[in-house]
Amino acid sequence: MISVQRITAREQRQRAAGFVNVYHSYIRWSDRPSRKLYWEILDDGRLVGVFGLFSAYSHPRAVKAEMTRLGVDFNELGNNGLFCLGGHTDKNTGTRSLAMIRKDAKRWWAERYSNDLKAMQTFILPPRTGAVYKADNWRVIGETVGSNMLVSSLTREEYEALEDKRGVDIRTFKNGAIRYIRRTRATADANRKLIFWRDL
Repeated sequence: MISVQRITAREQRQRAAGFVNVYHSYIRWSDRPSRKLYWEILDDGRLVGVFGLFSAYSHPRAVKAEMTRLGVDFNELGNNGLFCLGGHTDKNTGTRSLAMIRKDAKRWWAERYSNDLKAMQTFILPPRTGAVYKADNWRVIGETVGSNMLVSSLTREEYEALEDKRGVDIRTFKNGAIRYIRRTRATADANRKLIFWRDL
């Protein structure tokens, strides 16, 4: 049976970080300097996913337009910047967990930040199509303009193995965690993302 549980303890965060670093195809766990709420996705008590909701990105034109049209303020919009599944057996795990998290997100956002969460956004990098989000009635509102920089995280071992360390930023967070970020040039079209939106 699929269930979701808020991540509130350090041990849960550590377990979630390890899970994301194993199962996510292009994102590594990082401590984000923003609003952040995390959930475990469980299948009969076994960890099969992690979901993160953070401060929104309001700069893309399509997002600004949607916020204006619906009267959504910055702190009333959450950004789903992490959704990782792995080892699940039910093909509907993603959609079912999204529905459960949406309901709890409104309550937890209000408890934690004293704002009414009115909508959620996420950004999908093609060739991924966002099928799980579409099945949960998220809609595509546009796409980003792209960037001429590709950003990727490195482990300490990968950083130490680099012969040329130019273009790698080293960031230290308040909790002492160190993150190695590599920026490389790319064409603008290579980084265009689909913008999905879900009213709550």
